[in-house]
Amino acid sequence: MPESLRLADARRIAIAAQLRPKATRFKTVLERLGCIQLDTISAVRRAHELALLARNLDVDEAVRSLDRRRSPIAFEYWAHAMSLLPVSAWPYLARRRRNWRDRYRDDSLAVAEAEVLALLAERGAITVSDFPSGAMHRDRGTGNMGDSWNHRTDHKHAVERLLWFGDVACTHRIGFKRVYQLAERAIPAEHLWDADDEACLRYMVSTALRNLGVGTTKDIADYFRLKIADTERVLRELEIEQVAVEGWKGRSWIDPQVRRTRLTGAEQAVAVSMFDQLVWLRERMARLWGHGWKIEIYVPEPQRTFGYYCLPIFVGDDLPGRVALRRSNGDLVVEAVQWDDARADRGHLHAAVDRVASWVNADVRWKGEVQPIGF
Repeated sequence: MPESLRLADARRIAIAAQLRPKATRFKTVLERLGCIQLDTISAVRRAHELALLARNLDVDEAVRSLDRRRSPIAFEYWAHAMSLLPVSAWPYLARRRRNWRDRYRDDSLAVAEAEVLALLAERGAITVSDFPSGAMHRDRGTGNMGDSWNHRTDHKHAVERLLWFGDVACTHRIGFKRVYQLAERAIPAEHLWDADDEACLRYMVSTALRNLGVGTTKDIADYFRLKIADTERVLRELEIEQVAVEGWKGRSWIDPQVRRTRLTGAEQAVAVSMFDQLVWLRERMARLWGHGWKIEIYVPEPQRTFGYYCLPIFVGDDLPGRVALRRSNGDLVVEAVQWDDARADRGHLHAAVDRVASWVNADVRWKGEVQPIGF
């Protein structure tokens, strides 16, 4: 029979796996997490910056995470979503690159791809501003272009396809604009090789389990968007121990390193974005902390039930509430708040909001009243 694990212990393990003691370098946190999700929204700060700040990096180090470096630290690729990954992970994304090549065998973009590669050979590094027609068609009769795939130019489609195939890589940005280079120039030689499919799967499953601490097969598969059947097979082949977590259904697995990890009960309060791996899978968030909150940035304002940019607030190993925050005219506006006073006092709420304000160098302006929330 699998060992039984109390829900309270599962919570502590999950927090210990993610919000570990202070790190001072972007590289350290990225290699530990395996990937950090990117997103264009900057209502507070970019999603990847919030992930780093929640793990105690200072603001300057978090902001510089996309800067060009003498020796690249990260590259962009599809992990859980479009993410930053450590350059050491390049070999283990080979399975995904092969899948993209198998999926897109047509030559519909052959001319545009050849032109992109020629531009890269000539200039070494390019952005979409170097394309003759830019990234987006802006004469299609729509007022909000967004990032619609349908409005992208052939050159933008081509360079993205080359990125998926691994011919091109992005290891830094200018502003929030990708800088594309040939992979052979961008990725350090010691990492420029392809692992076989099984090694790729083992890497992803092991990285996911290490960063979850304990999780169901679905939790672990979701970290890198793997198939559940593949994930369970690898877990069994790695002889990972199963556990029975209080209140959870189905198989659950525990990271072998947890047995050697000291779990702290620190009561630090921290706000995380909804793009943070702590809350990626809402189903897991609900199982651990009783809240299945969804982000409402894509919901029309009249239909929102909470607010535009929701940040859950963790206190120690619990999740007593959330805030909706947005920068506006030098202030950090608290647009909405839900808090369970029985799970943590409001001093933690204010500490977490003040901490976010320090990340954006703003004064806090409380607009929304604190609403009670039950378990």
